[in-house]
Amino acid sequence: MDTPHRTFTEIKEANIRDKPEYFCNHAAIVFVKKDNCMYQACPSSDCNKKVMQESASEYRCEKCDKVYPSFKYRLMVTVKLSDFTGNEWVTCFQDTAEKLLGIAADDLGKLKESNEAEFDQAMNKVNFSSHNFKIRARLETYMDESRLKCTAVSVEPIDCLSYSKRLVDEIKALEG
Repeated sequence: MDTPHRTFTEIKEANIRDKPEYFCNHAAIVFVKKDNCMYQACPSSDCNKKVMQESASEYRCEKCDKVYPSFKYRLMVTVKLSDFTGNEWVTCFQDTAEKLLGIAADDLGKLKESNEAEFDQAMNKVNFSSHNFKIRARLETYMDESRLKCTAVSVEPIDCLSYSKRLVDEIKALEG
């Protein structure tokens, strides 16, 4: 793995300025925000902008300046990740969120419309599961206040063999 492994505390203490920092972290999901986790988007393949419903069967995309008979769901899931040093809110967009939740955005959207209990279950089933995340961290300034903004670039199951090898290497580095 060419991306360095960092803890959330190490990233918070790092002096991130203009350039984003990429790092890997073995973390557990402790909370999934369900509100505003998806939106109705333009069905065009090269556009992901939110559409506005104009009638019961018409959706307008301002970017494409077109009206469509349908839309596609897009995911923007925010999760609270925790490692042994602390925790951080991380945003997972479409592909990463689908992989993490194990369900396609359209299927999740249909669940939300038809069965709120099953939707909640699909969103909550990942709580307290651990994964290996590749994360992009950048400093974001809003109203003269800087804060760390983290986005999951990828998520993978934990490879226990390589994870334990990395831990053994870190222990050996501490000894010598």
